[in-house]
Order: sequence, then structure tokens, then C-alpha cells
Amino acid sequence: MGASGIQKRPLCPCGAELVLADYGSKGPGSTSRNDSPRLDNGWHITVGGGLNVTRHLETTLEYSYNGYGVGRKVLKEAQVPDGNSHLWSLTVNPKLRLNRRGNFNPYVVGGVGYYRRTVEFTRPVLVPVFIFDPFLGGFFNTFVQADQKLGDITRDGVGGSLGAGFETKLSKTGLKFYTEARYHYADTGRIPTRMVPVTFGIRW
Repeated sequence: MGASGIQKRPLCPCGAELVLADYGSKGPGSTSRNDSPRLDNGWHITVGGGLNVTRHLETTLEYSYNGYGVGRKVLKEAQVPDGNSHLWSLTVNPKLRLNRRGNFNPYVVGGVGYYRRTVEFTRPVLVPVFIFDPFLGGFFNTFVQADQKLGDITRDGVGGSLGAGFETKLSKTGLKFYTEARYHYADTGRIPTRMVPVTFGIRW
């Protein structure tokens, strides 16, 4: 504990997160289930670290990468056979813990930072490769399917998030299981980015 009253904890919370999500952008180009979908459901991974400011307040710096597909409506409008999209963000996230005494710890969390979204349009092609077959014990030429990039659209901007979750201790391992839902909004041009990932993960 330093003179400022801030207790450093650089490795907690920290870890990887796997998300099961329903997210995308609303507005003129919606990915909500209530509208014609433009981006499909996907996944994300988040890593970060932080420190305790008080017993109930902490803050973290997080990097998050989101991957998801492109809806058929968008592909039809662009007249391309396939596509994919990804978004990454770097955010500062204050968190207010509501119960630090028990194993069940609910919290409220928000964030603000930089978001960058890219949509890529592709088409499948066959490319020649030279591979080794360990079963036949030899090298040979063959063709494999790959995606040829036709173009991309990138937008970025400042955004934020707000949500809630809870975590619970896993016995005496020092690990914590948590689940969290957050609404994210980023000003990424004419079509802003809006997403609501629901996250299940492990912290240590």
C-alpha cells in the first residue's frame, strides 16, 4: 500500500475469455435480431490487467478481439460470395464490486476507449500446395481451398461500454469463474458499432 492509498495488483484480473454473443451494429445497417441481420454471431477473446483503487473499486486496461461473419444481405448488396469481419478495442474499465466478503461477487462495470472495425469481402479459390503425407511417406502436389480477399472497409472511433456481471471463487485454486454482459457503443462513422456480448471466463 503506497502513500496514495492505491494497492497495486498488476496480474488481477487477468486472463482469457470466450464469449457466446449476439452482437453487431444497429442503425442503417443492423445486426440486431430485430432487424435484417448484417453481421452474424461470433466470439471474442479479451486479456487485461489492473489494480485495486479501494476495497470495492478497481480499474483494468483490456484488449479485446472480436470475430464474426457477414450476413447474406450484405454479401448480396456487395455482389460478393463471402466475407468476414472483426473488431478490436483497447479500453480502460472501472469496476464497482458490490460484495467482497462472500464467494459470490456481483459487480457493475463500464469502459471507454478506442474501437476499430474491419469488414472483408472474399471469394473461395483453389491454390496449389506442396505437402508431405506422413502416412504415405512422400511429398506431392495438391489443391486446397483458400479465401481470396476482394476488398475491405475499416472504420474506427471512440466508444464505451456499460454492464454487469458476477464472479465466484473456484475452491482454493485462486481462480475465479465469471459471467458478464455489456452493451458496447462506438462511433465508427455512418454505421455506429453496437454490440452486446455475453461472456463466460476465468480470472486469476
